[in-house]
Amino acid sequence: MAAMRPAPAPSPWQARITAAKRAYSRAGAAITLMLVVWVLLALLLQGAVAGMLHTPQLSMWLSVVISSGVLYCIALPLGFIVLRTEPMLPTRRFTLKPSRFLMYLLIALPITYAGNIIGIVLSALLSGGQAINRILDMTGGSDWVVNIVAAVLLAPIVEEWLFRKQLIGRLRRFGELPAILVSALFFALFHLNLFQFFYAFGLGVLFGYVYTRTSKLRYTVGLHMLINANGGIVAPWFMNRMMAVAEAHPTAETITNAQMGALLSGFAYAFVLLAATLAGLVLLIVRWKRREFYLAPEQLPRGATRRAAFGNPGVITCIVVGTLGTLLMLFA
Repeated sequence: MAAMRPAPAPSPWQARITAAKRAYSRAGAAITLMLVVWVLLALLLQGAVAGMLHTPQLSMWLSVVISSGVLYCIALPLGFIVLRTEPMLPTRRFTLKPSRFLMYLLIALPITYAGNIIGIVLSALLSGGQAINRILDMTGGSDWVVNIVAAVLLAPIVEEWLFRKQLIGRLRRFGELPAILVSALFFALFHLNLFQFFYAFGLGVLFGYVYTRTSKLRYTVGLHMLINANGGIVAPWFMNRMMAVAEAHPTAETITNAQMGALLSGFAYAFVLLAATLAGLVLLIVRWKRREFYLAPEQLPRGATRRAAFGNPGVITCIVVGTLGTLLMLFA
């Protein structure tokens, strides 16, 4: 009887692809777990608190406190337990010059506004114009302290730590570009808001690129804070002042110096923002041609990257859950 031949050992490429699929799937499972725990537990707690207070709707600050508390204290630690089993790739750190930081900030502007327009149009088409952008309820309110703490301080720090440092840091060993794209996709889905999805994805790609070139979180956190401060604090402040003047219906004879100052400052802000956005668009086109990605230690072979990064249970589940959650929030 002939001896049985041992099964051939898997090729190094196949072993690497399998490891990449496992890492990406684990990352998707971690984000999915965070999303499900965060949304369900936050809704339950908000409903319970509203019942105890005998009110149909909680105040903005209380809703944010409950939602953020569940995310930061429960959902995030649970997801991190799953994510931390993948090793972090040690990398060299590089300093970003102030001029280069300003360049990336300008590039972020056209990405933000183009993505915002796409999100608004698509949300209107899908909902027949009935969808309401939840983020406007928060930024358009009068509770500036909540906006500053939640959107300008806490969110950038936590989100950059999660989506750039933890996700990219654990996936980049298989290739920088797929790690950036997957982290940006998870970042966009995590907002559960179609109005925000497209610019969140674009900014996620930009922030991911900055992080892979520097390996320093301070730069992406700074960019994130400035973008959120402009969209959530500065722009609404100028807009509210101008709207107040418009609602007063002043004439050339009755307009006050304060009202004139509000109009002039608002127009000046809009002009500066437009000029900065156009400059950012030019820089985006120029820098796009000069983009560079370095070879990773376990770089996947050409043709296998897409299958490894997106064709796995964890990432597919995260995309499905995130998309369903986004659509449900759109019609809620």
